[in-house]
Amino acid sequence: MWRRLKIPGRIPFRTLRSKLVFSFLLVVLAGGLASTMIGTRMVGNTIISEAQNKVRHDMASAWMVYQDKLNRIKDVLHLTAKRDLIIRSLVGREVEVLRRELERVRIEYGLDVLTVTDREGVVLTRTRPPYRTGDFQRNDELVRRALKREIAASTEIIPQGELAKEGEELVRQAYMEFVPTPMAKARPETRETSGMMLKAAVPILDINDNVLGTLYGGSLLNRNYEIVDKIKDIVFKGERYKGIDTGTATIFQWDLRISTNVKDKSGLRAIGTRGAKDVYDQVLENGQAWVDRAFVVNDWYIAAYEPIRNLKGEIIGVLYVGTLEAPYTDIRKNVIFSFFGIAFLGLVLVLFLAYFITRSITRPIDELVRATKVIAGGDFSHEVSIQSKDEVGRLAASFNRMTRTLKATMEELYVVNTKLQDLNRHYLEMVGFITHELMQPMGVLKGFLIMLDDESLGPLVTQRQKQAISTMLRNVNSLVNMIQKYLQLGRIESGKMEVNKVRIPIYAEALQPILEDERQLLAARKMEVVIENEEAFRQVEVVADPILLGIVFSNLIGNALKYGREGAKIWCGFKEEPGQILFYVKNEGRGIPADQLTKVFEKFSRLGGELERRRGGTGLGLFNSKEIIERHGGKIWAESEEGKWANFLFTIPKAAEKA
Repeated sequence: MWRRLKIPGRIPFRTLRSKLVFSFLLVVLAGGLASTMIGTRMVGNTIISEAQNKVRHDMASAWMVYQDKLNRIKDVLHLTAKRDLIIRSLVGREVEVLRRELERVRIEYGLDVLTVTDREGVVLTRTRPPYRTGDFQRNDELVRRALKREIAASTEIIPQGELAKEGEELVRQAYMEFVPTPMAKARPETRETSGMMLKAAVPILDINDNVLGTLYGGSLLNRNYEIVDKIKDIVFKGERYKGIDTGTATIFQWDLRISTNVKDKSGLRAIGTRGAKDVYDQVLENGQAWVDRAFVVNDWYIAAYEPIRNLKGEIIGVLYVGTLEAPYTDIRKNVIFSFFGIAFLGLVLVLFLAYFITRSITRPIDELVRATKVIAGGDFSHEVSIQSKDEVGRLAASFNRMTRTLKATMEELYVVNTKLQDLNRHYLEMVGFITHELMQPMGVLKGFLIMLDDESLGPLVTQRQKQAISTMLRNVNSLVNMIQKYLQLGRIESGKMEVNKVRIPIYAEALQPILEDERQLLAARKMEVVIENEEAFRQVEVVADPILLGIVFSNLIGNALKYGREGAKIWCGFKEEPGQILFYVKNEGRGIPADQLTKVFEKFSRLGGELERRRGGTGLGLFNSKEIIERHGGKIWAESEEGKWANFLFTIPKAAEKA
C-alpha cells in the first residue's frame, strides 16, 4: 500500500526569503530578453558617452597648451619692451642697434616676427630679411591697442602682403594648396596664401610712462607643429592602438589643416586637407562646439572641435582634438558579447527555477509601499495591517513601531522649532533695534565732525586740532559702516536683505576700506596683501552694493588672515571674462581638504573646526558671502591645494560701458 511520504527539510513558502527568490526569478524570466537588449544598448551608449566626455576634457587641456603658447609670446614681448637698451635705442633712434638686439631676441625665443613701430604706428625696424621699414601699422587692431597703453594678444589672420613685409620665408611657409578630402565642404578656392599667427603687441614706455612706440611679434602656425605635438604628448601620452596613434590634434585656418599630427594614407602629416562639412556648418558658420564621431582624413575618431576667434571675436579657424574610435568600438563589442552570454545563462537558470514562483509576495509589499507614501505625506497616524508571521509580518510590526516613534518625535521637533524661530526673530529684532538706534547719534556726531572739519563752526587753530578732527571723523565713518554691515547681516539672516546697486569702483569702495581695517592685524601676523595688476584693479567698476561687497571682502580677507601662514602673502586680483568680472583672494597656508571645498559655504560650517571656534568664528561668514554674491547675480567657489594654499573666487556681472 502506497503511503504519502514526508520529505524532511522541505522549505516552506512562508518565509520572505523564499518568496523574494522565486518572485525575482519570475521577473528575470519575463523581462530577461528585454533587459538584455536594453542593457547592451546602454552599455554601448555609456562607452561612447565616456569617450565623448574624455575628449571634452582633452579639449580643455588642448586650450591650455594653446593659450600657454600665446601667453609666453606676450610675456616675452612685455619683458623685452621694458629693457633699457630697447628704450634708449628707440629714444635715440638707433635703429641698427634696435634691429640687432631684437633679431637676437626673436631667434632666442623662437618667434617668427618681432617688429617695432613709433608712436604713430610707423615701422622703424623688422628682424627678418628684407628688413622693410616705413609702412603704417596703426590699422592693425593689436598695434592700435598697444598705442593706447594696452597689452593685447590673440590669434590673427595675416594677409600675404603683410607676411611679405615681415619676411619672404613666412610667405612660403603659409602658402598651401588644397588637398582633395572626403566629406569636405565644396569651396571655390584651391589654395591659401594668408597665414594664421599667434600675435601680441605691447607698448614701449619711457620713464614717464609716455608711449614711445609699440613692439609686436608672434609665431606663424602654418606648418608649425609645436602646439599640436605638445597637445599629443601631454593629453594622449603617445598612446597607440594596433600600431596607430590614438590621439591627434589639429589647428585649422578656417577649414584648412595648417598644423596637425593626423596622418594621411602615406603616413605623412595631412597638411592641406580640410575638415568635414558638418563640422564646417556647426563650428565655422554657427560658432558652436562640436563633439561627436567624425571621419578625419581616413579614419573615424571621437572628436571635439571648437572655434578659434581673433581679437574682434570673429571666427578664423578651429582647434581640434580627437581619439581613435576603434578602441571604444572594440570594447563595446566585447562587453556586448559578454553581456549576451551571461544573460543567456541567466535565462536558462530562470527557466529551471520559474516553476516555484508565487504572487503572494506582492500584496504585503504593496501595502508597505502605500503606507510609506501616506507617511511621506505627513500622516504619521497610519499603520499597516499585515498579519502574516513571516519576515514581512515582522517588518510590518517594526514599521508600525517606527511610525509611532516618528509621530512623537515630529511633535517634539515642531515645538522646539517654533521656540527657535521665536528666539531667532527676537534676536534679529534686537540687533536691528540696537543698530538702528545707534545710527541716529552716530549721524549727529558725524554731522558735527564734518562741520568742524570744514570749519563751518569756526576756524581750527592748530594742525593737531585738524588731525584730531580727521581721526575722529574717520573712526565715526568706520563705526557707521560697521553698523550698516551688521544691519545687512541681520537682514541676510532674516531673508530680508536689501541690495542697493550703484556703479562703484570696487577697489576704492569695497576692498581698500577692508585693507585699512585689517592693517594692524596684518602687521601683527607679518603678512602682506599683494594687489595683482593694481593699476588696472583701481579702474574696475561694477554695479553693486558697496557695503555688501565690503562684507564679502572682509570675510575672505579675514579668513586669509586666520588660516594663512604667518609671514606669508595674500593675493587679491581680478580677471575680465565674457559678461562678468572674476575676483579672487588667495593665501598661502594649510589649505582646505578637497571634500570640504563646497561644504565651507554651508551655514555654521567652520574652516578650522575647533581652531576657528577658539578664534571666534561663527561659521556664517562664507554662507553670508555666498548669499550676497548670488543676490548680485554672480557665483562664488573655493579652490585649494591642501597644505599649500587656498583661493576663494567670485564673479560679478560687468557694469555697462559708460556712454
